[in-house]
Amino acid sequence: MKKRSLRPLLSVTAVCLLPAALHAQTTLQSPGGQPGQSAAQPAGQAMDTPMATPMGESAIVNMSPAQSISQPFAPVTTNPLENDRQGLVLRARAGVERDDNVLRTAGGEIKDTITQLGAGLRYNQRFSQQRVVVDAEVSHYNFDKLGVDYNTLNYAAAWFWRAGNQFDGVASADRREFRDLASGSTGAVFRRVERAELLEGGYKLGAAWRVLGGIQHTQSTSDDPNGWDGNPNVDSVRVGTSYELPSGSLVALRYRYGNGEYQVATATGFKDNEIEGTFRWLVSPKTAVDARIANLKREHDNTPGRDFSGVVGGVTVNWEATAKTRVLAGYQRDLGSYIVGPTGHTETDRFFVGPVWRPTVQTGVSLRYEHERRNWEGVTATADAGRSDKFDVLALGLDWQPRRSIGVAAQWRNEKRDSSLPAFNYRANVLGLSLKLTI
Repeated sequence: MKKRSLRPLLSVTAVCLLPAALHAQTTLQSPGGQPGQSAAQPAGQAMDTPMATPMGESAIVNMSPAQSISQPFAPVTTNPLENDRQGLVLRARAGVERDDNVLRTAGGEIKDTITQLGAGLRYNQRFSQQRVVVDAEVSHYNFDKLGVDYNTLNYAAAWFWRAGNQFDGVASADRREFRDLASGSTGAVFRRVERAELLEGGYKLGAAWRVLGGIQHTQSTSDDPNGWDGNPNVDSVRVGTSYELPSGSLVALRYRYGNGEYQVATATGFKDNEIEGTFRWLVSPKTAVDARIANLKREHDNTPGRDFSGVVGGVTVNWEATAKTRVLAGYQRDLGSYIVGPTGHTETDRFFVGPVWRPTVQTGVSLRYEHERRNWEGVTATADAGRSDKFDVLALGLDWQPRRSIGVAAQWRNEKRDSSLPAFNYRANVLGLSLKLTI
């Protein structure tokens, strides 16, 4: 019997908890990002770099961490943005991108021009002790040669609530839709949709300690029939505690129990047990370190050969080196399911570094390099046995904001994948230009 999902409850709760009125500002920024995000951008999309989540607010759960190659910078976020303002802001986006290997193949590369048109809104408002954020965008992508046009819908909505001095938490709903470069196939354009709903609250025990509890739902779906992860759908319960230091640094410990299933007919269900520790260390007014370390154990109902366990997590350093220069660097380790065969899983290690230089208030120059290595561990009976992939991205970006309501961004990006299975090797160079208007 198919298990009952928490998703309807979480979706209704997250929406109903948001006030009916809507009112924001999204600024055009250079490449940034956190572990689990990639410099592999959709066509013509400028990057809006969020600031760190304010202390005391519950962290929103990461979505599909094992798919880190394919995760783009989402065009929406509930995190505060630089120069964020309260109220409603509408935006329109247009972009064009020239890709010299649009299908990411090892040979017979096809060049194509992709155009994007998008429209969105951002509402960011405080009501006494409450903070509400709704950020949404719809986009249309047109491939000049391939003719595989598609539309996307992305949104991020959250109510960061507080009741008196003891109770606070978050109710959120997030959706990302993007081109999937990591599902396992080349030679076609596939898309992935990731959703997450979270309801979490905390109760203060004195000035520093809090107890935490919540429920969440995550779901990842790719239309690639050869996707490795089987499109997991997980309902979870989380409990934990946190301690906030006088300096503002924060340490938290959580336990998560998840009940999941894969959205493919040949796969069975699974159970997750995860213990995680997270901390944010405010080293100085210019430097912050965010880290997460956890032990994840996934056990499958009828296919124990797919079971796995181990350490996952990551660390990100945000350093304001000078008044005009910021450096963001990080490392992440993930474990992921592999349901193409009867045994095995994937292990992924990734690091990135991205300096951003702003010579003027209106102009930004950014450079970003990231490297990822993915191994197929314990895989038997398929061509992926012993497989190992290395993925490198180098991106150079320039953004210019001549007016408060007008932003222009240009990007050059080089992608390279070297696999132990040569059929999955590819090289790609991409040039993009985008324009964004806000009112």
